[in-house]
Amino acid sequence: MTYLRPAVGAPTASPPGKTLMSDKLQSLGISVYHEIRQDILMARLPPSQKLGLKFLSERYNCGASPIREALNQLTVEGWVVRIDKRGFFVADASPEDFADILHNRCFIEGEALRRSIALGGAAWEEEVLLTHFRMSNLDRREGDPSSADVAAWETAHRNFHKALISACGSRLMLENCARLYDLNIRYRVLARRKSHTSRRVSDEHDEIKTLTLRRDADGAVDALVRHYLATGDFLFPKD
Repeated sequence: MTYLRPAVGAPTASPPGKTLMSDKLQSLGISVYHEIRQDILMARLPPSQKLGLKFLSERYNCGASPIREALNQLTVEGWVVRIDKRGFFVADASPEDFADILHNRCFIEGEALRRSIALGGAAWEEEVLLTHFRMSNLDRREGDPSSADVAAWETAHRNFHKALISACGSRLMLENCARLYDLNIRYRVLARRKSHTSRRVSDEHDEIKTLTLRRDADGAVDALVRHYLATGDFLFPKD
């Protein structure tokens, strides 16, 4: 009987059990990555907190390998920092980092809003109105956003801001805005904890929506920038 040998360099099939285990570990690593990332964004894992393997394994009910995989990816993305001989930590939240995010967000998103006002049609107006209505319902039903169901309000809030700039006509601009939005989330969550007694976020959103639908580009961009600056004023008050 003649046996056929695989060609040199040709891939050989992995044992079924090994492939299944590898896929399972990869899937678990992706799942843990998203859970840790979300907890960092929502400040459930606060800035500068140490991320020990034992602590994370118990928190997310999984082994060390998926945790390491997730931490390495989060380090590449800047959500986590690794310090030699000390381990992993949640990236710090600093006035300098927030100022950098804020400057770029105001500049890029302001231009995206201006373009959307110029280019957006009836469908865009309807989306802005609808997403604002859904977000406002959460505000009214649950009071100030600081006491709302954070996950539900965050989704509605993201959808509203995404709708505002959705007609800008630039894929790269939208991708950059989405990245900056994510970087800003935990700063807004931290600011929300300080501002619930004196800041009316819903009024700020109402103003942005009204000026946008009125096609007042200068007014809408100004309201949007003031809305973003207010987060920094509460989080890092000036002396």
